[in-house]
Amino acid sequence: MAHAPQPRLDTRATDRAAGVLLGAAVGDALGVPYEFKAALRDDQQPRMIGGGLGPYEPGEYSDDTQMQVCIAKVAAGGADLRTPETLDAIATNFQGWLSGGASDVGSQTRAVLGAARSAPGAPGTAMLAAARSFTAGNDRSAGNGSLMRTGIVALAHLGDAAAMAEAATAVSALTHPDPDCADACVLWCSGIRTAVLHGTFEGVRAGLDLLPAERRGVWARRLKEAEVNPPHHFATNGWVVHALQAAWSAITRTTVPELSPAESSFPAQHFGLALEAAVRAGTDTDTVAAIAGALLGARWGCSGIPLAWQQAVHGWPGLIGADMVRLAVRTARGGSDDAQGWPSAPRMAVGDHCGFAIPHPHDPGVVLGNLALAQGAEPVPVEAVVSLCRTGTDPILPGTDVEHVRVWLVDSQRSNANLHYVLDQAARQVLRLRQEGKRVLLHCFAGQSRTPAVAAIYSHLAIGTDSKTALNDLRRVLTSGWHLEAHPEMHDAVHELTTGRAGGEQQASPGVAATDPTTAGAAPTHRTAPRERDRAHAEQRQEKLDLGPDEEPEQQREVLKEKAAASRVRGMMLGLALGDTLGAARGKLPADGPLRAGVSTQLACFTAEGTIRAWVRGEHKGICHPPSVVWHAYCRWAALQGIEVERMRRRWAHGDEVWPNGWLAQVPVLAERRGSAPATLTALSKTEQGNLGMPTTSRGCHALTRTLPVAVVGAAHGSAQAAQLAREIAALTHGDPAAQSAAAHAAVLVNHCLTSTPEMQDSLFGKQSQVQQALLNGIRALPDADPGLTADEHDRLTTALRQAKDRPADAGRLAKLAPDATASSALLGGLYVAASFPDRAQVNVALRFAAGAPDGDSVGCVTGALLGAAHGVEALPVNLLSRHELAWVLDTLARDLIAQLTDSPSGDGYNSGWDPHWWDRYPGW
Repeated sequence: MAHAPQPRLDTRATDRAAGVLLGAAVGDALGVPYEFKAALRDDQQPRMIGGGLGPYEPGEYSDDTQMQVCIAKVAAGGADLRTPETLDAIATNFQGWLSGGASDVGSQTRAVLGAARSAPGAPGTAMLAAARSFTAGNDRSAGNGSLMRTGIVALAHLGDAAAMAEAATAVSALTHPDPDCADACVLWCSGIRTAVLHGTFEGVRAGLDLLPAERRGVWARRLKEAEVNPPHHFATNGWVVHALQAAWSAITRTTVPELSPAESSFPAQHFGLALEAAVRAGTDTDTVAAIAGALLGARWGCSGIPLAWQQAVHGWPGLIGADMVRLAVRTARGGSDDAQGWPSAPRMAVGDHCGFAIPHPHDPGVVLGNLALAQGAEPVPVEAVVSLCRTGTDPILPGTDVEHVRVWLVDSQRSNANLHYVLDQAARQVLRLRQEGKRVLLHCFAGQSRTPAVAAIYSHLAIGTDSKTALNDLRRVLTSGWHLEAHPEMHDAVHELTTGRAGGEQQASPGVAATDPTTAGAAPTHRTAPRERDRAHAEQRQEKLDLGPDEEPEQQREVLKEKAAASRVRGMMLGLALGDTLGAARGKLPADGPLRAGVSTQLACFTAEGTIRAWVRGEHKGICHPPSVVWHAYCRWAALQGIEVERMRRRWAHGDEVWPNGWLAQVPVLAERRGSAPATLTALSKTEQGNLGMPTTSRGCHALTRTLPVAVVGAAHGSAQAAQLAREIAALTHGDPAAQSAAAHAAVLVNHCLTSTPEMQDSLFGKQSQVQQALLNGIRALPDADPGLTADEHDRLTTALRQAKDRPADAGRLAKLAPDATASSALLGGLYVAASFPDRAQVNVALRFAAGAPDGDSVGCVTGALLGAAHGVEALPVNLLSRHELAWVLDTLARDLIAQLTDSPSGDGYNSGWDPHWWDRYPGW
């Protein structure tokens, strides 16, 4: 059979080809968290929050894309996908994926691949025979498992529709030979082919002519049914017909927005809106969204996919969005790169251009440059790079690990189908990065047109500068050249994007977990203009989070490296454990024998361990949502406690590996029942993690007591990050906002105790102690550290601190401040007790007094954490520490938490660490 050559694609068609595999992966990752759940309401926005059946990280795709990558690795070499040799290669890749990378596998696919593995003959022939045998013996063999991976097939045969239909049928038949599966793949490939070549959705219906004549009528009716019914109408979307109908419904029934740049309305937003509609259909959400995403990506291109989603998406075997683009473009080009070696070249040629770096005239934290600067030998002191031109596959800044945002923007007239949208997206990414405190390199190839265009829009978004002023100021500083006026489309787009817009207006990027710095969509509220912040920190390296007014940036970075840090972190961990134990015993401990740990202490151990593992994962994988890793830690605790063991094992265990894993799972005491944590147990028994968008009435104290170790993150990265992390970790099991706030505020107060100094200072109490000053500073810092702080919450904390001065150690006052076992009571009670007994010699007395509170163990936890953090482990009663059954565990976790946050013992994705056993002790998931 002849393999027709691929057509020559112009820049717009290449953009659309680049969107096919990336669009499928984005849809897959967006649908992962909602798989096999009920349909979402219209007001529920799907988000890339991870979880699902994998479990998956935020932005991680599942088997839908993993299997398509198996095909793409073959197709990207220019192969004819109909030949036996090519089908053998695809089948071999499927088998390698199943044994070495599959995070989730459809039942039919697993059965077919399992049978084919032991069958004689060539891999493709054996797999096809196994698939036909399965289909013959099952009346439900028309699953969606081949349709979900078919997009790349269309790219391999852009030059011949008939050959494309044959290839779609042949690749489908490797696992799904049912006629409905074959027809669905042909129709969808036809849709993708036409979308890439002509930029329309008309190819799906045109594909009816490629089907057997007797089947065209039924499929025409099925397409019509999809066009008149919403996606959730097709509820059995594990069936290939309903999967296609749900995806087609989401695409055709979602209105394409009008182009109105000043109102942030762009036609390319149809990609995100339609994808969200596909996810809202419920049930097999990742597959329906992956199917829809491939066609939407083919229509709107890589440039039409939100940059926040492009940044977040990743998965097996270690691929990111740029890899999806590379595989798709090489496939569409018949297996070759262009004359410059793109998209496979490690670095792009820069000719005789010399690198330059010029501070943005309105924000010195944005460096304007060119590709020669990015690829040069000299280091560029930035934490993020936004590239407006093609770059190589090597890291953008050699030898450094920076966040890299790649923007599809072509420097010529009429070459950008989504010009306004792309410029807007790029500028908002610069704004997000600056709001995270990162110094940003913004560049294109020459730095003379695309760079100033985006820089001008950023000026408008950040500080309200009008486009004319912004462009004039940029032209004045960009002395290396100015070519923007040679591109009237781009020049006009800058003005159109800023006309009528209020400066600093935010456009939320859809569906990304905004708390993960690598996957953030909409940035947090801008507290101060970037230029003002740079003046205040002129010669200092910026932190990743804004710091409160009472915090010193250098102190925040270095405090955990100080000699006393280990004592304080150990004191915090062991202090909370002693408070928990004394409170549970109402202060009356046995004269001898071991002291029993409480459930708060057990959970705090897993919070510390989960935090370590989250940072390990972030170092090695480059993307991580720490609350999800801590959720996994709580699931390990639950399994040790005998809660939903098999269900959790099915979700978390990979193959035959030992699970629960990590050294903490080997501690016998952590498997013993030590009290009640009803909201935590209820949440864990559902095996579905909560989040800030899932309010419930659960407001118990464990939302706070188990999150206390998160304060150590604040000592390394600032109170704002600790507060947000504590809030999210509390929300995993407790949905009441008051409980989440208490956890966030406790993290800030404990962090201030960890970083406090012993000098006496003047303030509310007159001459006062280190503990009292630390607590006061923490309360002062809360408005900046926690945007969710309410005036009432702030007043109650201030009142509790004042009452410790006016009426210290008053049991009646303590009972009124902390009347029940809620997180808010634990915080107010612990604050009151710690401030009532601030002296180093009074820690034992303070813990025993806290034990007399109505819920003594929770108040004792907070008291012990605050005082232990301020005074260090040496201030804790040694006669109690020596008897506590988990003292050695807490001590080890404290030391390891410091090591991970300051020294990365296991290294990172580029460098090996100094402890070869660290990953075994703290696997990064």
